[in-house]
Amino acid sequence: MIHRIPINLKVLLLVMAISGGTCRGETMELFASDPLAKVLRTYVPDAANGSVLHLDGSPGEIVSGQAVLLSDQSDTVTISVSRLVSADGKSSIPAKAVCLQWVRYLDITANTPAIPKDELATIAPASIPDPFWEDAERPVEPRSPQPLWVELDVPADVPPGEYRGELVIQGHSGQCSLPVTVRVRSFRLPEERHQRVIQWWDFPGRGFESLKPGSEGYWKHLERMCAMVRRHRQTDIRVGWELVERKNDHWDTSLFEKYAETAFKSGIYAVQFTPLGRHTKSQLEPDSRTEGVEDNIGRLAAVEEAVKKHGWQGRVLTSLADEPFIYHEQSYRKLLERVRKTAPDVGVVEAIETEDLGDLDIYVPKLSHLNLWWPHFEDLKRRGEQVWFYTCCHPQGRYPNRFLDQPLILARELHWISYLYGLDGYLHWGFNWFAHEGDPYSEKGANQWSLPPGDAQVAYPGRKGFVGSLRLSVMRDGLQDYEYLWVLENRLSELRKGLDADWLDPRQRPLELCRRVVQSFYDHTRDPKVLLETRSAIADEIEGLDAKPLLYVQTSPPEGTITPAGPIMINVRGAATPGAKLTINGQAVIEENIDDKGCFIGAVFITADKPEIVVTAELNGIKRSCTRTFKVVD
Repeated sequence: MIHRIPINLKVLLLVMAISGGTCRGETMELFASDPLAKVLRTYVPDAANGSVLHLDGSPGEIVSGQAVLLSDQSDTVTISVSRLVSADGKSSIPAKAVCLQWVRYLDITANTPAIPKDELATIAPASIPDPFWEDAERPVEPRSPQPLWVELDVPADVPPGEYRGELVIQGHSGQCSLPVTVRVRSFRLPEERHQRVIQWWDFPGRGFESLKPGSEGYWKHLERMCAMVRRHRQTDIRVGWELVERKNDHWDTSLFEKYAETAFKSGIYAVQFTPLGRHTKSQLEPDSRTEGVEDNIGRLAAVEEAVKKHGWQGRVLTSLADEPFIYHEQSYRKLLERVRKTAPDVGVVEAIETEDLGDLDIYVPKLSHLNLWWPHFEDLKRRGEQVWFYTCCHPQGRYPNRFLDQPLILARELHWISYLYGLDGYLHWGFNWFAHEGDPYSEKGANQWSLPPGDAQVAYPGRKGFVGSLRLSVMRDGLQDYEYLWVLENRLSELRKGLDADWLDPRQRPLELCRRVVQSFYDHTRDPKVLLETRSAIADEIEGLDAKPLLYVQTSPPEGTITPAGPIMINVRGAATPGAKLTINGQAVIEENIDDKGCFIGAVFITADKPEIVVTAELNGIKRSCTRTFKVVD
């Protein structure tokens, strides 16, 4: 459950009068932080860069921010936010669009074992911020950092521009405030999700075991859970075979149908059944085989009829047996053939540890195996097959994952990898799994299987539902980053069509920008500033396609290409508003090299000391420029 904290206008006016809108109070200080920082107990504020909380996003997006409270003494505090008002005063974003959540710490005694120390957020034993508190009030201790997570649901109809408001902290012994600025972009984030995502949940989950399938409380809980995961851009959910019950001489699908109907009405795209089969031994045993569970095969036939009845083809899937290895290929294909005959309208999705398992609907190799066996899966992609990837307790090392003790940026970069390789979705097994006993907010209660910290959950049990976390929110932000890249690609596809420009590759520029953040399955930036600046650059380029004069540039080879010293010739192609005066590195583009639609060409030699190409377009006194940079090595 997400707690929305109402504004206290009297406190806001008082604080603004006392502090003049600064972040300092008599006994407390509130500092801005970035949304990729894990605020550890050793936090030292950056006063120079922490005086204003800056948010940047598009309508339809949930924009994340973070602030940190430091108090000189023990206190109990509340936080509120003002209405966000545009610079001209004509538009505003209501305070209710802002969700404020205090961040909670988890104590760990051991790190993920196979991750180098320089890849960890901190060395255990340590307290690590992750889950959110549910309450509006928060006790604070002297000089102990208390992070605050800020989420702004940018209204779909809000005009672009800059908006300003204030965060206000009120305690028994004082108060302070922090200015907030929001840059609302001129393009809207698509409602459609272009990445499929599932994190397997334990439903109804720890703390809600008393909810019986079919009860009113069970369905209400399902609605809340679906709303929560959809808010975090998850598209699919899991369902168990136990919802298909034997009644007399037939399998009754009424509970499953109600479950699926509830999910679909809540905006979920697909439901995926747990495995209908099993492996006869541990997957790594050479004589292990895959076999079906006969009762589940019977259930599957009944589900097939329900799918046909409701027209749910493509929205109901099953797994056969989790993580099949090479030893299972022959037996797995036999079971798959049987499943296809029994239920041709039920899709098959599998998290796989090998290559040749037959004709699946969705192939989901582990990130590390996707790296090692990429030519095989790239060929599947070329043939139009759906290829996702998954992470779990592996991979470790220097691969991105979403472990509790890794920097937040790694969880966000997972979805940049999806764009880089044109992947269709992401799976993780652990949404909300906890030990049956013990405090779920403790290391023991959260990790009953001795897995890497945080592998089993990104959501935590609350009083009325499940509570989110930094990692869950950051993964959502990564999925929104993916959508930014998709929007840029889609806009460039429209430009190509309008110009009839066969030379224009709509994916080239998004990929150039994407590679600033991730370069392969395991090569990626560790610097949050690089990711956040790149995201802003993507948004700038999307908006730039509506600016006048138009200027779009595409080079061959792509920007960022590493080239040996020379000579190095770069071909330049581009598009501009017809009639604009064009230059490339200061040299005018002659009329013969510009067509009637404004498409132009040029060639440039670059050197190690001048590795940039700068293109300008000027029309009616307005000048725009575009830079492409290369890496020249001797």
